Amino acid sequence: MSQSDHKRGGIAYMARNSIAANLLMILLIGGGVWSMYSIQKEVFPQFQLDIVEVSVVYPGSAPAEVEQGILLPVEEAVRGVQGIKEITSTAEEGSGRISIELVAGTDRMKAFQDIDQAVNRIRTFPDDIEEPEVRLQARQREVIEIGLYGDADIWTLRKLAEQLRDRLLSTPGITQVEIGNVPEYVTHIEIPRYQLRQYNLTLGQVADLIAQSSQDVPAGAVETKRGEILLRMKERKQFAEEFAQIEIVTGENGALVALGDIARIDDGFEETGFHAQFNQQPSVELQIFRVGDQSPLDIASSVQGVLLDFETFLPEGITCRIDSNTAEDYRQRLSLLTENGVLAIVIVLVILGLFLEYRLAFWVMMGMAISFIGGILFLPLFGISINMVSMFGFLVVLGIVVDDAVVVGENIYEYRQQGYSYMDAAIAGAKDMARPVTFSILTNIIAFVPLLFIPGTTGKFWWPLPAVVIIVLAISLIEALFILPAHLAHSSKSNRFKIGQYLDRGQQRIAKAFTRFIDQRYRPLLKLCLKHRYITLTTAVALLGMVCAYAYSDHMGVIMMPEVAADEIEAGVSLPVGTTIDQAGRVAEEITASTQRMFDTHDLYEVAEGVKTNVRGQNFIDVEIVMKPPTERDMTAQEVIEIWRDEIGEIEGVDQITFEAERGPGGWQQDISVDLSHEDVAVLEKASQDFLNRMESFTATRDVNDNYNKGKQQLDFKLLPEGRNLGLTSNEVGRQVRNAFFGALALRQLRGTNEIEVRVKLPEAERKDMYNLEDFLVRSPAGMEVPLMDVARVEETEAFTSINRRDARRIVTVGMDVEPSNAVTRVLESIQEEVLPQLRADYPGITWSFQGSQADMRESTQALWGGFALAMMVIYALLAVAFRSYTQPLIVLGAIPFGIVGAVLGHILLGYDLSLISLMGVIALSGVVVNDALIMIDYANKKRQEQAAFSAILDAGVRRFRPILLTTLTTFGGLTPIILETSRQATYLIPMAISLGFGIVFATSIILVIVPCLYLALEDIGGSRA
Repeated sequence: MSQSDHKRGGIAYMARNSIAANLLMILLIGGGVWSMYSIQKEVFPQFQLDIVEVSVVYPGSAPAEVEQGILLPVEEAVRGVQGIKEITSTAEEGSGRISIELVAGTDRMKAFQDIDQAVNRIRTFPDDIEEPEVRLQARQREVIEIGLYGDADIWTLRKLAEQLRDRLLSTPGITQVEIGNVPEYVTHIEIPRYQLRQYNLTLGQVADLIAQSSQDVPAGAVETKRGEILLRMKERKQFAEEFAQIEIVTGENGALVALGDIARIDDGFEETGFHAQFNQQPSVELQIFRVGDQSPLDIASSVQGVLLDFETFLPEGITCRIDSNTAEDYRQRLSLLTENGVLAIVIVLVILGLFLEYRLAFWVMMGMAISFIGGILFLPLFGISINMVSMFGFLVVLGIVVDDAVVVGENIYEYRQQGYSYMDAAIAGAKDMARPVTFSILTNIIAFVPLLFIPGTTGKFWWPLPAVVIIVLAISLIEALFILPAHLAHSSKSNRFKIGQYLDRGQQRIAKAFTRFIDQRYRPLLKLCLKHRYITLTTAVALLGMVCAYAYSDHMGVIMMPEVAADEIEAGVSLPVGTTIDQAGRVAEEITASTQRMFDTHDLYEVAEGVKTNVRGQNFIDVEIVMKPPTERDMTAQEVIEIWRDEIGEIEGVDQITFEAERGPGGWQQDISVDLSHEDVAVLEKASQDFLNRMESFTATRDVNDNYNKGKQQLDFKLLPEGRNLGLTSNEVGRQVRNAFFGALALRQLRGTNEIEVRVKLPEAERKDMYNLEDFLVRSPAGMEVPLMDVARVEETEAFTSINRRDARRIVTVGMDVEPSNAVTRVLESIQEEVLPQLRADYPGITWSFQGSQADMRESTQALWGGFALAMMVIYALLAVAFRSYTQPLIVLGAIPFGIVGAVLGHILLGYDLSLISLMGVIALSGVVVNDALIMIDYANKKRQEQAAFSAILDAGVRRFRPILLTTLTTFGGLTPIILETSRQATYLIPMAISLGFGIVFATSIILVIVPCLYLALEDIGGSRA
C-alpha cells in the first residue's frame, strides 16, 4: 500500500480526525445510556399470536348440541375467510370454542374483522346462547400471582381478595388485576313444588316477575318553576333480603304473598362443589398483569409494598403468599447477564493483554462496550425491549463482537512492530483489514438471519435474539473501522506509569515466547500437514463422519427445549365420565390428603412449600406441588414425581393421572401428540383405544392419555300426541324441565364491580335423584298438571363430555410424555414406521397428524435448515465476490462442518442433549467459523502475487495464527461463564453457548491445518483462480 493511499478514504479521515471519532463514540454511548433508562423492560418478549378465538356459551346444553348448533355453523361461516391456516374446535357441556390459526404474515386485524362479521351473520344459532365472543388471542403478561388462603369460608376470602384488588388498582402503575380460582356470584332462589302448585305458578313465571320487579327505569323529567326535576322508577334489587320483599301473588284471603314467603333465598356462589385449596385450606388467587410499557420490576415493588401494609389488616388464620413472581426471574436474569458480562469482559481483557500490548487490549475492549451500549440505542427502532431473550442475545454476541476489533487491532500492532509510526500503522492496519473484516461481519449477520424467520410461537419468542446480535455486529464493524484506528493512532508511545512499564515488559516476553511457539511448533507442523495434505484431509473427514454418525445414532437425542427446573409439579387427574360435582370433590380431598401424607413421610417440606388443589369442571382435578427455588432444595422435580407416582397408589373413581414438571415456552405441551381422525365415530373410538394401548406398551412412554370422553348417560325426550292434545309444545316441555333441574335465569346484573346471576330453581332435594324426574309434573297452558312421563317418551343414550374437531373433522388426540426426553426421536420413528401403518391396516380410512412439541420442533427445524441453506448460498456469493473466485469460497464453507463436530462433542462432554437452541447455536457458529478461514485465505491471495502457492498459504497460516487464536480464545472466554453457570436462569442459554464455544475451539484447531490443505488441494486440481 503506497503512502498516498494512506491519506485518502473514510478510515484515514477518521483516524486523523480524532474529534469526529470521539464524537461518534460519545453519541453511541450517550444515546445507549439514555435508551437504557427509557426502553421497555419486560420478562419475556411481547408478541402477537396469529390466533382468533370464537367462544359461545350455551347454558345447560350437551356437547352434541353444541357441535350441531355452534361449531358447525361457525366452521362453515369462517371457511371463506382469507388467510386461515387451521381451525380447531371443542364442544363441551354448556359451551363451544373455535380456535382459528392464521397463516403467518396475514393481516391479523383484517382477518379478525372478517371472522367477526362472518360469525355475526349466522342466523341459525339456538335461542338460548349468549352473545358469541370473537377475540384475537393475546399473551397476557402476568407479573405476580398472589394466593390468599386460610381457615375461612370462600365468601370471606373472596371479599378480602376484592379489597386487595381495589387497593392494588388504586396504586399508581398497576392497572390490571384479576381474581382467579373463585366461583361466580349467584343469588339462589329455591321454591318447592308444593308452593308452586298452591299459587298456580311455574319457575319461569317467577323468574319473569323478578326481572320485571328489579329494574331502575329512567322516566324522563318534569319542568317546574324551580327548574327541571328528573324522574326515575327505582326498583333495582341487589341482595337476598331485597329480593325476598318482591310481591308475587295475592293469596286466597286477599293478602299479598312475597317471594320470601314461598322461597329460600341465598346470596352465594354457583354450585361448584369443591373450591380451590392450598395445603387443605380454602384459597383464592389474584393475578397482577403488566399493561403497555409498565416495568415488571416497578409493578413487583409496588405490589410488595401494598402486601406489607395489607397483611397487617388480615384476620387471624388467613395468610397471603406470593405464588409466582416473573419480575424476580427478570431480576435474576439481569444479574446473570451483568455478572457474566463483566466476567467475560475481564477474561477477554486478560487474553488480549497477554498477546497484545495492554493499551491496545483496552481499546479493543472499549470497542466491545461501545458496540453493546450503542446497540441498546437502536433496539427501540426495531420494537425490541430489554427482556430475557434480548439479554441472551447480548451474551451470545459477547464473544463474537470482539473478533473484528481483535483482527484490526492485531494488524495495527503488527504494523507497529514493523516500525511504522502510530498514525501510519493505524491507517494501514485498518485499511488492510477493511475488506475481510467487512465480509466477515456480513457473513456473521447472514448466519443469524435464518433465526429471524423461525415460524410459529417459537420463532416469535426467539426473534429478538438474532435481531440484537445483528444490530450489535453492525455497530461493531463501524467501531472497528472508524473509531478504533483513531484511538490507536493517538495513543502515546511512552509509559508514564511504573505499572505500565512492568506490564509492557511482561507482555513483550509473552509475545516473544508466542512467536517462538509459532515458528518452532506450528510452522513445522503445518509444513508437514501440507506435504501430506491428502492424508490430513482424509483423517479430518473420517473424524467428521464418526461424530456425525454418533449424533445421528440413538445415543444422542434431540429435544425441543432444555428442561428447566420447575416451580410447580402438576398431577392432572381425569375422572370417569358422569362423575358428579360432589364425587369429584371427594376424590380431590382424598388425593390432597394422600399427597399431604407423602409430605410427612418423606419430609418434603424441605423441598416444597405446599399443595394446591383445584377441580376444573366435573371430571378433571389439578393437584400441584409448589416447589421451593432450586437453590433451596436438594431434590429435582423429577425425583419428587417418581416418589409421587409410587405413593399416590390406586384411588377409587380415577381414570388417568398424568404428571408434568416443566416451565418455559413449549413446556406445557406433551412430548408427542397424535391426532387421529375417521369419518365413522365408532371406528375412531376403537382405533384411538387400540393406539393408546399400543403406546402404553412402550417402555419409554409415560402418562399416555386421550381426550375421547364418551359414556355420560343422556335422556332424550320426545313429545307424545297426548301432550300435543293438551296444547303442549316440545319447546314448552323442554323449558319446564330445564327450569326445574338447571334453573330459570331471572337476572344478570352488576353488584359493585362483580357480575351476579339470579336463578330460580327447585330445592336441591327435589332435583337430585331419578325419582324426582319420574314424578315431575308439567303444567299445560290450561293450568292442568300432568306427569312428564305421560306426555313424553324417554330414550336412554350416551353423550360425549367433549367433542374435538380439527379442520371440520372429529378427532381424538392421544398424547404422551417420553422419559428420558432424548428418546423422543426413537419413539417417533417406531410410531411412524410400525404402529401407525399397522393401525391403518386394521382400520382403513384412519388419518393422523402430529401435534404437540414434536410438531413445533419439526416445523422450527425445517425452517432453520431451509434458512441455513439459503444463508450458506448468500455467504458463498459474498465470498466469491470477495475472493474473485468460484472455488475458493468452498474452502471457507468446508470449515463449517468441523464447527458442528465441536458443538456435538461439547454437548457429549458436558452431558447435554441437542435441542432447538443448540441448533440455533450451530447456525450462529457457521458465521464465526467462516471468519477465521476468510482472513487466512485473504492474506494468502495477497501473497500469491509474489510467491508460490505453498509458500503463500504457509506464510498466511503463520501470519494469521495469532489473530485466529485470539478471536477463538476471546469467543470461548466470553462464553465460558455461561457454559459453567449453574443457575436455573441459564438453562436456556447453555446449549447455545456450548455450540458456539466448543464449536469455535474445535473448528479453529482444525482450520489452522485443514484450510491450508484444502487451499493446496484446489491448487493441485488447478481451479483456485476461476
